[in-house]
Amino acid sequence: MGGDTRSNMSSASTYPVLASRPVGKQIHSIYRDRLQQFADNGQYKEQGILSKLYEGRASGESHIKLSVYSPPDLSRPTFKEATSSKNKFRPTKVGEAFGPSWSTHWFRVALTVPPHLLSCASKHLELHWDAGNEGLVWSERGEPLQGLTGGGERVEWILPKEFKDGREHVFYVEMACNGMFGNAPGGDSIQPPKPDRYFTLREADVVAVDLEARALHLDFWIIGDAAREFPEDTWEEHEALQVCNSIMDCFIAGKGSHDCIVECRKIAKRYLGDDVDSAKVYDTDQEAIVSGIGHCHIDTCWLWPWAETKRKIARSWSNQCDLLDRYPEHRFCASQAQQYKWLEQLYPTVYDRVKNKVKEGTFQPIGGSWVEHDTNMPSGESLVRQFLYGQRFFESRFGQRCSTFWLPDTFGYSTQLPQLCRLAGMSRFFTQKLSWNNINNFPHTTFNWVSLDGSQVLCHMTPAETYTAEAHFGDVKRSVTQHKSMDQDSTSLLVFGKGDGGGGPTFQHIEKLRRCRGISDKIGLLPRVKMGDSVDDFFARLEKKAERGTEYATWYGELYFELHRGTYTTQANNKRNNRKAEILLHDIEYLATLASIKPGLKGAKNGYKYPKRDIDDMWEDVLLCQFHDCLPGSSIEMCYDDSDELYTKVFATGEKLLADAMSALGFDQNISNGSNLVGLNTLGWARSEIAVLPSLANTPRYGLVSGDQGITPVQLLTSATKSTATIKELKKG
Repeated sequence: MGGDTRSNMSSASTYPVLASRPVGKQIHSIYRDRLQQFADNGQYKEQGILSKLYEGRASGESHIKLSVYSPPDLSRPTFKEATSSKNKFRPTKVGEAFGPSWSTHWFRVALTVPPHLLSCASKHLELHWDAGNEGLVWSERGEPLQGLTGGGERVEWILPKEFKDGREHVFYVEMACNGMFGNAPGGDSIQPPKPDRYFTLREADVVAVDLEARALHLDFWIIGDAAREFPEDTWEEHEALQVCNSIMDCFIAGKGSHDCIVECRKIAKRYLGDDVDSAKVYDTDQEAIVSGIGHCHIDTCWLWPWAETKRKIARSWSNQCDLLDRYPEHRFCASQAQQYKWLEQLYPTVYDRVKNKVKEGTFQPIGGSWVEHDTNMPSGESLVRQFLYGQRFFESRFGQRCSTFWLPDTFGYSTQLPQLCRLAGMSRFFTQKLSWNNINNFPHTTFNWVSLDGSQVLCHMTPAETYTAEAHFGDVKRSVTQHKSMDQDSTSLLVFGKGDGGGGPTFQHIEKLRRCRGISDKIGLLPRVKMGDSVDDFFARLEKKAERGTEYATWYGELYFELHRGTYTTQANNKRNNRKAEILLHDIEYLATLASIKPGLKGAKNGYKYPKRDIDDMWEDVLLCQFHDCLPGSSIEMCYDDSDELYTKVFATGEKLLADAMSALGFDQNISNGSNLVGLNTLGWARSEIAVLPSLANTPRYGLVSGDQGITPVQLLTSATKSTATIKELKKG
């Protein structure tokens, strides 16, 4: 019997079956393998659903005329610069390679939809563009429209209605010669980027999509996941397998015609429910326990420089504005005030779209900090400034501060954070990083986190254990099976969407969650998922439960991350620059404040004005460099070239501001003749130490600076001069 079964399997599966297994399990394996072959891109593709997704396709110069402008260097020209009349676009075509790594190429696309596509039943036309790298579609007027990921991911752009008139229409595609994760060789992201990577334009087609076939593919995807994920030998698994096989049998009998696809969808809907094609699927009285929230985690730097991050933001957030228009239940959140500011400065039309979505309540600024920063190495003052500058930005642009601190990817969390969060107006905290621990399994999902002073925030760590979930059936299931606080509360957040250049959630993610909800309303083994709520809505429900008596677990002290070793010892110069900049800013603010409110010494200049704008600029630069992949040292070398350049600017500005404050206080007058040296103690306590003293002859001298108040004679400790210096010590207060 076993031999016969294996013989039958050879024509239907690529996976062997052990002869010793029971017949029922062999049949299950055959069924599962058949599901995979019907929906994958393998040797049976032409007999499966993927071959029916498109009603027609057009390519070639008769329909799509391509020309390209390639800057002579690795610059990233703006739309206006690239399309300037001084730049010549040369003809190009599919199959040409573009590079090297980090270069930019601007494509002018003249597209004419052919009549045979205009006559397709669906009338849904898309441009499919795939060069294996990131890109951004621009209108002829210079408006960013949608990001492209490449490599088979987010390669489609829905053509506007006005393109369906049979005439030629022009738009542009900005190509960035890097993938989602930079240009690491062989997929090993921790290695230095490959400098000579080239990308081939493999597809630039106009495609007529059969929307019913696409929907059936998604139906089958989720029902197939149910067959694989439900416990083996249960009625739930058996029913899912039966539905999938009924769909395949119907498809084969109807030879994949459009009419048979419609019939296949009817079979699927008997299992999923009739409302899975719309947001109505969520209109039930049954309470959901999994809240789906879209997100696009964009590392401000990591495997790419800041300049590329700025473009990733525009690509990703323009994608989400489009999805928010198409899916009324979709909600998207994004953190990091710095990224919003870049968008405002560089892509004002995208920023305006985002701002409108924020007003509508579908796009949620979150986090309250300037960047998603490291929390262990920055000074306490820097941690405060992350919140100060972040919350101030969000309030000034969107009319409100954030109430949830969002830090899913940082390498451990300082015990002072709950205190600082509460002082910044945030009572909630979201993360998931501790799920990566490689020694101790963190014991809670939802809990109160208490700092040293007793301040506490309500914390949630998504049990799906990712902030870039693919919204699979399994992600929804794991939102319960990996939940560690079920005794207190069973609800959880499912944070889904492709990060770091992937552009955030896709339409497939949202469609899959609709189908998961359809299954969960019918079958209790899958938790009910809901869309339409924000992160704040989720936390507000947790807080109300606490008010009604739910007692969450309490965690005191640091949330220590047990994985990324060595990130606090690498790139020592970068860490040194951070500390020097923090000290410099402290001294500038102290002395500038004195110069603003107190009369200076004899000879001091009048009319001094506190340099707020310059100090703000310095702080924003320093806070940027405290991003959780920059300051710990986990980024590529290009990022530290960027931070070195920025710190050079910070120090140059800082030295000037310091000199201006000293001059306003009159200290330059007192040392100009070399008779007096002035030692300034900007700390809040007395000091006694060896200090470097300036010399008019550029010869270093050293003296012992006393911590006593007033004028203290100090004997020089070198033979540069035999005189005795007088140190005036200026103390705080």
